[in-house]
Amino acid sequence: MAVLPKIQEFLDQLAIIKAKLAEIGFKQNQTNTREGLANLTRIYMTDFDSTVFAVDDVVLNGRYPIPIRIYIPDLSQPLPVAAFIHGGGHMCGSITVYDNIVRKLAKTTNHIIVSIDYRLAPEFPYPTGIEDSKVAIRGIFAILNERKIKYRDRKLTIIGDSGGAAVCASIVMDKEFVAIEQITKQVLIYPSLDYTLTSPSMDKLAEGFLLDKAKVAWYFDNYLQNGEDRKSVSPLYGEFYSAMPATMVITAAYDPLHDEGVAYYNNVVNVGINAELMQVDGVIHAYLMLENLCTEECNKTYQEINKFLNH
Repeated sequence: MAVLPKIQEFLDQLAIIKAKLAEIGFKQNQTNTREGLANLTRIYMTDFDSTVFAVDDVVLNGRYPIPIRIYIPDLSQPLPVAAFIHGGGHMCGSITVYDNIVRKLAKTTNHIIVSIDYRLAPEFPYPTGIEDSKVAIRGIFAILNERKIKYRDRKLTIIGDSGGAAVCASIVMDKEFVAIEQITKQVLIYPSLDYTLTSPSMDKLAEGFLLDKAKVAWYFDNYLQNGEDRKSVSPLYGEFYSAMPATMVITAAYDPLHDEGVAYYNNVVNVGINAELMQVDGVIHAYLMLENLCTEECNKTYQEINKFLNH
């Protein structure tokens, strides 16, 4: 299946803009990259769900209080709990940028979802985002108790997209943390899992599909600043073990990250863990942020996540 017509039109327009910017010597930095990602949801996600109650809080972590936003689709009954870790190549994204996506996840799955605003590279390189996310996860149930928010039990799902999925999968590499925090499921949406940039789709889809290989490399250079062995810190090459959380992997057909998501799924299956793979045709990386261009595919994604979490 080819790229969906509305997405192809978006890509064609983007190519024209990029060519014009190149003519004037445009240089990417963290500010314009963060603005660019924020513009996707601002322009292409206009269906706002105001029925989901949301409240902000912080989890204390030394001198940096980690901001969180708690989304509650139904205040009348105890609900299961999930943590959401946003994407953005470890350099951009925020609770605000992902607000609409998390509202839709909470509403569709009928879960309390806690969105985490971890610190970003290059100001805060690896492993700060992972450590912040762990601290926030440790504090979730204490804050729910403090606010008297009803929840079903202490079991936790973690959900992330792109770089946020990398954080989720990195957390899952910590077997002791997974056991203590009772992380029973993870949902990885078009995940970034291989910092070596060696998957076949990374070269096959290197240019022209929003997320370019060169841009991914730039993200990783800003994130991994201290000579880390990129293979050893890649979740794709980590230990897969029999007590891993049940895993759902969602891939986009025209995403350079596609093949590493499939490889991760296969590794999970090979150790006997319950796993599901959803491959979405006709779409590109970050398609949930382009909902107005692929509404049916986005709705189907939320519905399949609901099935995985609740059935």
